[in-house]
Amino acid sequence: MANEPILPAGFEDLTSFVERWAHDGFQTRWDARAKAEMPEIQAFYDAMLPRAEEALALVQPFSLEQLTGPKARLYQLVLGLAHAAMAVEVHGAPRAKYSPYPHTIRVAVGPAPFA
Repeated sequence: MANEPILPAGFEDLTSFVERWAHDGFQTRWDARAKAEMPEIQAFYDAMLPRAEEALALVQPFSLEQLTGPKARLYQLVLGLAHAAMAVEVHGAPRAKYSPYPHTIRVAVGPAPFA
């Protein structure tokens, strides 16, 4: 829909993160993290982490197949947060230390529809 909001009401402040972090597939989300700089990852993490429970509460009543449009993008941001958290909380960098990038390992298939 042309006039459809990007995110559900109340989450408009996260709109700037949608292009980088809201993706269907695991591999695409992983690549987004791997290509990002730590300040960008940290900014997303800092903005999204305090909103994660609220976001999950909004999407939880729906099956994955029912998540479309703004709700789907919000859920994708939550999935992106998991990737950003690895960088912030575990690696302290976009990728694991001594991990080559790009690498040849690809997650080709995951649970639909958000793989």
